[in-house]
Amino acid sequence: MWRCRTCGQTFVTRNMPHSCQVVALDEHFAASEPGVRATFDALLAAIEALGPVTVNATKSRISLQARMRFAAVARPHRRHLNAHLVLTRPIDNPRFTRVEHLEPYYHLHHLRLETPADIDDELKAWLAEAYEVGLQRHVTDPGWEKVRAPGAGPRSP
Repeated sequence: MWRCRTCGQTFVTRNMPHSCQVVALDEHFAASEPGVRATFDALLAAIEALGPVTVNATKSRISLQARMRFAAVARPHRRHLNAHLVLTRPIDNPRFTRVEHLEPYYHLHHLRLETPADIDDELKAWLAEAYEVGLQRHVTDPGWEKVRAPGAGPRSP
């Protein structure tokens, strides 16, 4: 693990691009209704039930990290959170507002969270999978499913 000498955040590889504008977690919720913080706390509790997690609060987002970052919440809105999970396969589900592909085989699943009840069993299952990606199980387990974007050819050597 590499630690930024300026902000102290850790990364799986050296000199990863990031924001060193670390802020207090509470600053993110200053303009939000109390239910938004309760929703974030329910999300965090579901993730902490999976194992150790590092919360990185920077000016523009709150990222959640096992070994690598596997989920994030954009700056909270007044009444909801925009979050995303990192998986190695796309999931077609109406709860996701968008699924974005990142090479070589990562898929960011964007979703809107409005109440703690949104952190249900279905979302907890996806969080568990994302947490394993955060532990980089997809790197060490040869059987781990990794789906490239449709139409993407093999990665060049």
